[in-house]
Amino acid sequence: MIAQPSADTRDWWSVALQRLETDLPALVDDFLARLTRLRGGYASVQEADLRQTAHDTLSYLIARLAGRPVPRGLVDLPQRLGVRRARQGVDRDQLLEAVRLDYRVLWAGLVSIAGDAHADELVQHAEPVLTSVEDYIHAVQVAFLDEREALASDSRTQETRAFAQLLAADDPAGIAAEIAARLRFPADAIFEICLIPTFSAADARRIAITFERTRQRFFAWDFDDSVLFVRPRVAGDHPLTSIGGVQISTVRGLAAVPPAVEFAHQLLPFATPGRLSDENDLWLALASDTVLSAMPQVFSHARHAMQQVRADERARLLDTFARFCANGSIKRTAEEMFVHRNTVVNRLQAFHRVTGWDPTVPAEAARALLAFGRNPDPIDQDRES
Repeated sequence: MIAQPSADTRDWWSVALQRLETDLPALVDDFLARLTRLRGGYASVQEADLRQTAHDTLSYLIARLAGRPVPRGLVDLPQRLGVRRARQGVDRDQLLEAVRLDYRVLWAGLVSIAGDAHADELVQHAEPVLTSVEDYIHAVQVAFLDEREALASDSRTQETRAFAQLLAADDPAGIAAEIAARLRFPADAIFEICLIPTFSAADARRIAITFERTRQRFFAWDFDDSVLFVRPRVAGDHPLTSIGGVQISTVRGLAAVPPAVEFAHQLLPFATPGRLSDENDLWLALASDTVLSAMPQVFSHARHAMQQVRADERARLLDTFARFCANGSIKRTAEEMFVHRNTVVNRLQAFHRVTGWDPTVPAEAARALLAFGRNPDPIDQDRES
């Protein structure tokens, strides 16, 4: 149990607190000198603000320690300080470290006043000093966090409205600059978008929140069947790379985001589960599906002919054709498939005989790619349908 200060000790304490008030300008200077090391988080706070806040805080704490009513203008000081620092964008940890400097400044002042003669009396008041400062810190922190949450909620609401306006605009280019300012994105930046199916949205959000804590900011938008994540392009692997969906990695300017999103929606049904699929991996499947849906008779003869080929041989022909179209080289195709180049030549010739299209002729290869692009095996596609 802590011993209560004697009458003599209380008299000394009153005198010491009066001395602190007299030395208040020096205490403020001491506080500002200590704060210099933390100024990185206070770039948006003016010197006059810091000096006045230090003066008011120390006055508030001295009044509390003396058992006097806090001056009327300082009663709500912790709340006002927390709100103001949140609006100024001060970092939470640096705010708390700065407020804790008040204890060090007060204690250093008291140690100087006490000297060796009154060291014991000072020790008896250590706990009240610490408790008063901690109560003050708690009140500042609560106000700071409440205000920051309110600001974030209001900011997100405004951003959501702005992005909705951009997506719905008939002429995105005409409002891109205005929307960019409201979203705090540079209008001419290169953006990357990811469209994630709804069933994977929860996992994607958890990852996005983690990366936002490292300043890699995302903007998210919910559709009925998917969630969109947009951010200025960042070098390296995308954090959502293990989540199934569509990635368009180069969208030049904010005005180009809405058409890119529409394109991503068209690609989404063809995305590979379990990883992000790049637009370059999916456009052929989309093109093939579009043509086959609109004009199925255009490719019916070649697809029917391929169905008549034995399953294992059909798989070899289609695989060889796809690899050759991807690299344009018989030699490289043979290396990838670990076969002799003559084997590749023979398979391409067989593909030509079956379909009527020569893979070495670009125009005919393009028709064949559309015919077999969505699903290389027409038998499997027929089963799906």
